[in-house]
Amino acid sequence: MDTIRSWLARREKESVYHRLLKELSLEDHATMKNWIRLDKDQYHKLLQLVTPLIAKDTRRRKAVTAGERLTLTLRYLATGESHASLGCQFRISHNLISSIIPSVCRAIYQVLKQQFLRFPTNQSEWQEVANDYFTQWNFPMCIGALDGKRVLISKPPRSGSEYYDYKGHFTLIVMALVDANCNFMYVDVGASGRASDSGVWDRCGLKDALEKARLNIPPVASLPFSNRQCPCHCW
Repeated sequence: MDTIRSWLARREKESVYHRLLKELSLEDHATMKNWIRLDKDQYHKLLQLVTPLIAKDTRRRKAVTAGERLTLTLRYLATGESHASLGCQFRISHNLISSIIPSVCRAIYQVLKQQFLRFPTNQSEWQEVANDYFTQWNFPMCIGALDGKRVLISKPPRSGSEYYDYKGHFTLIVMALVDANCNFMYVDVGASGRASDSGVWDRCGLKDALEKARLNIPPVASLPFSNRQCPCHCW
């Protein structure tokens, strides 16, 4: 036990954050971007944004810094490495890693959602989306392209065939709505792989809001160069 404690205690001198990342940020920006999928400026900007939400302090021991927390999480998101592997690299216990990653992901979402996941809230904003689809893709009255994507996962313990899909893989389903520039406007994550795209859509909050007319989408209007009336819709 003493050996384990001393190994972890050398985190501030020997971990990849305190050694490798600092070297890469000074000497090799291309490798740094490949390692955490962000360039130096992007990394420091994101760190500045999330630090108020993830920084911890304690009088009993030296807290894992916001930089360590963010870097560990970015590495996990980039590679899907196991907590055991990340623990060896960052010299952080597995138990702490299991709480760091979800909390940092929540913080990233909070600070970036308004910029990168903007859902239209009024008719004017929806009309902008429709105008872009018509201008760029010659697709009138379209307020979003909707599709599902299956993401491979390791089978969760005691899940049986819940996540087993028709292709023979264990997956989660991501349902997303994008604008004409492929920017995400809405994302629904977490349906099990055994479900179909249509089944996920039937239970999706976006479909319910559309059917109950809660989205403030533009009213029925004439198609371009025609008198035919058509509603705006997701496709």
